[in-house]
Amino acid sequence: MIPHPEKAHKGGEDASFFSTSLLTVADGVGGWADQGVDPALYSRSIIKAVSNTFNAAQEKYIKNLKDLVVVSAGQVKVLGSSTLVVAALDPQGTLRTANIGDSGYLIVRPSGENKFELIFESKEQTHGFNFPFQIGSSGDSPASAELNSHELEKGDIVVLGTDGVFDNIDKKEVKAIIEEQIAKGELNPINIANKIGEKAFKASLDQNHMSPFAKAAKRYGYRFIGGKSDDITVVVARVV
Repeated sequence: MIPHPEKAHKGGEDASFFSTSLLTVADGVGGWADQGVDPALYSRSIIKAVSNTFNAAQEKYIKNLKDLVVVSAGQVKVLGSSTLVVAALDPQGTLRTANIGDSGYLIVRPSGENKFELIFESKEQTHGFNFPFQIGSSGDSPASAELNSHELEKGDIVVLGTDGVFDNIDKKEVKAIIEEQIAKGELNPINIANKIGEKAFKASLDQNHMSPFAKAAKRYGYRFIGGKSDDITVVVARVV
């Protein structure tokens, strides 16, 4: 987790949780600050609710993430809203995911010595440019979460990130970082996550970088050049 430079004093407004069977990230919607509400309150609260609810009844929710999201969102009483990605791996190797908004995830699979292929990349849920789906106060229904399932294999790597990651570096750059780290014999997912986060942070401050966010802005008819400074949160897991 690398907070926006102006939010570093409070640790940013993203939140995350990870265990051997559950990965999740949330990005608090910054617009709430205009109403005197700390956007971090909701993102941290929804992550806590998701992890606690899942851990209390794992067998119930591991195959029904929509219910997990709906029940967890119902437990959060603070003002605010956030995007959310939840990924749960069952003992048989099936990864199930629920995604709301413009945070996201990707999966890469070994395809040769120190090489990987992208086998899945989530798509953003947005109402318009830079206007993602969000759950919380006056937000979208938690039941609108997009659901997917994937049969994973040993060696697969799963990357979850808030938009601070994917607005600044694309899937090819993420894959290249993974290949570079694996080539060095670096199999620790936390170290790989740190490298991805560092790359995204550097790109976010580069005003000459043709970032994915800048490309998206152009498609929508807006003029924007450079990286997008934001909170950056990335979680990496490797199937063993």
